[in-house]
Amino acid sequence: MYALNFKYRTSHVAGHVVRSVVAHDEPERSFTRSLDDLASALPTPEALSQKNARLSAVATTPDFHPGKPVPVGVVADFEGAVVPHLIGSDIGCGMRMMVLGNITAEQLATPLLERHLRHVFFQGGRDIALTGKDRHAILRDGLPGLLSSLQHKATGLLGRLDINHAWNDLERQCDNGVFACSGVDPDFQDYARIDDQHRHDAILGTIGGGNHFVEIGHVEEIVDGAFATAAGLKNGSVVLVVHSGSLDFGQQVGTSIKDRLKADDKRGLDWRVLSKDSQPELYRRYMTGHANAANAAFANRFLIGLAAVEAVSRAINRPVEHRLVYDAPHNTVWEQGDIVRHRKGACPARGIGAMAASPYQWLGEPVILPGSMGDGTWLLAGRGAAETLESSAHGAGRRLSRQEARAQGIIGNRLRVVGPVDPTSPALLGRPDILAEIRARLNEEAPTAYKPIDSVVEPMVAAGMATRVAKIKPDVTVKG
Repeated sequence: MYALNFKYRTSHVAGHVVRSVVAHDEPERSFTRSLDDLASALPTPEALSQKNARLSAVATTPDFHPGKPVPVGVVADFEGAVVPHLIGSDIGCGMRMMVLGNITAEQLATPLLERHLRHVFFQGGRDIALTGKDRHAILRDGLPGLLSSLQHKATGLLGRLDINHAWNDLERQCDNGVFACSGVDPDFQDYARIDDQHRHDAILGTIGGGNHFVEIGHVEEIVDGAFATAAGLKNGSVVLVVHSGSLDFGQQVGTSIKDRLKADDKRGLDWRVLSKDSQPELYRRYMTGHANAANAAFANRFLIGLAAVEAVSRAINRPVEHRLVYDAPHNTVWEQGDIVRHRKGACPARGIGAMAASPYQWLGEPVILPGSMGDGTWLLAGRGAAETLESSAHGAGRRLSRQEARAQGIIGNRLRVVGPVDPTSPALLGRPDILAEIRARLNEEAPTAYKPIDSVVEPMVAAGMATRVAKIKPDVTVKG
């Protein structure tokens, strides 16, 4: 295994032992910078003890890279506390993968596809109408709540949804598409005020910015035939991949808890630690708001997937069949008894036997691991590695900062990228400033800005974190 340049490290950071699986050819300077950021992000054992809490385990994944205030690619188990700043504002961010039936990769070549994708995602064509009851159900009860509400009244894109099909797909959702909570945070009361009036939603069903995307591609390689069959994949299958989160909901929760924690802690202690014992009301409020945001993220990816399928259907002028492969967040917390597992840019990767009543129960948890635009996506099978807290990398990991990538990245002409503005539009003739900004933003997500995806996958396979299932080659990417 060492011949593969596999590295497994133990470091001491802020008084804690950190276990790391490191990407192939990871520059020592980058790894050290990430550890420095982690040292600043983790409360010390003394600070935790002062709030009746402790950090029982922490690990990093091969896409570990610097970030302020928290590096990406971190998993941490806290007892007696939640540490909200480790998750930040992109609560519930994650991946969704769907396989599309009765369509071939060759049919994606139609130029109509770009037109319909742009219309659906950026020009008001989503047609997602929700009632107040629908919104309330989403925040409180996630996808099961939404589907129950839609059985009574639905219109627009959701009026064409096969509800029974969607119910069946819930067994392929991490946590069955819901984070349990007792209600809706007061900050969301206006959004979730219960009524029967359909209104087009301005938030849900949107991709967001940064590294969020929708990608349509096809299966290029199958490594694990049994898992691929359970997932509904075969060579050449057209696959839809969605990367997005909770948008304004997570932003509100992340921002407000920071302000409340600073105001609540007047004893000179580490305000970042939210104690279940000594701050019970604030703890409960954060966990409710966090659940609301995570549920909104589940619904957001669900609606994005439906909207993307609608765009494909319009492009080829007929309905497109679809089936969920998996959907899971990689930026959230899971509370299990006294332990709160924090995953900051890390996928759950439970092993065989962990997912009862799921098609993957005896195969391992699906892990959707995207690379850069043009590098493709790997579907992996989790192996429940205890050393890395049943987690895996969530992507290739950045090699260049966004600013560095704007200056150095080069988007090749072979990549089909759909954004809010069509750079070939006659309206942009004579506007080199706008075209330059479009190019610079794409360069932020260019292949050169990220590590090669296999440099992250290979050490995880060697470490027993996950195994390969199928490689997806991208055909067209939608970026916000």
